[in-house]
Amino acid sequence: MTETHGQQAFLDRIARKLGRPRKSGVTPPVWNSPLRPDTERDVEDLIRQFTANLEALNTKVVQVTKSDFPAALSEVIERFAVKSAIYWHDPELVQLGLVQLLNNCQVQHAMCPHAEEGEGFRSVAAAADLGITTADLGVAETGTVVLFNGGQRGRVASLLPPHYLIVLHETRIVPSLAEVMTQIGRRAAEGLPACINLITGPSRTGDIEGDLAFGVHGPGQVQVILLRENPRNSQAASPV
Repeated sequence: MTETHGQQAFLDRIARKLGRPRKSGVTPPVWNSPLRPDTERDVEDLIRQFTANLEALNTKVVQVTKSDFPAALSEVIERFAVKSAIYWHDPELVQLGLVQLLNNCQVQHAMCPHAEEGEGFRSVAAAADLGITTADLGVAETGTVVLFNGGQRGRVASLLPPHYLIVLHETRIVPSLAEVMTQIGRRAAEGLPACINLITGPSRTGDIEGDLAFGVHGPGQVQVILLRENPRNSQAASPV
């Protein structure tokens, strides 16, 4: 028996034990149109593509102005039944009044410490219902968010709790991963953090048959609050 036939037989046995036909082949995506040059893309195009790609990955995107952020956060807390949360030390979250809003919702909370102070924080993070961070960039073509970790912007906030909330400003959405690499290159001269996370929707793990399980190695439910400048284009948060 050749190596190829041996692999086929092995996969056939697994499919039989699972009681279903074996899956094979990959269906290539159908592109409606080629990517346009960045100069032809306006903000609304990028937002629509970013949102559509995340919604296809079971990730809800809510578009609000900063003044509507409290209502959007309350909806997230209710939706995920949040009792405790951890979050980044981030000027944008401070400006949004995150701490007071969590207090108003009676949510226990803790801020990510510096790495050298984080030993005791791990148990707090492990018990938290929700992690909250901002995102440095969003990628329209994939629905990816880019996080520059470091300092009090710990990875645990985006990786450990079962639910994860990303706060992203609309102006940070770029067309492609190529643009992300370009911006990383520009920042390299000033020094890059030890870790840059690219996150696309909830944690997903596929078995050998291609069936997906969510939340095995990270948050199983993710939501994005997209901060808009123009109130006419914002979508008010509504309870689920």
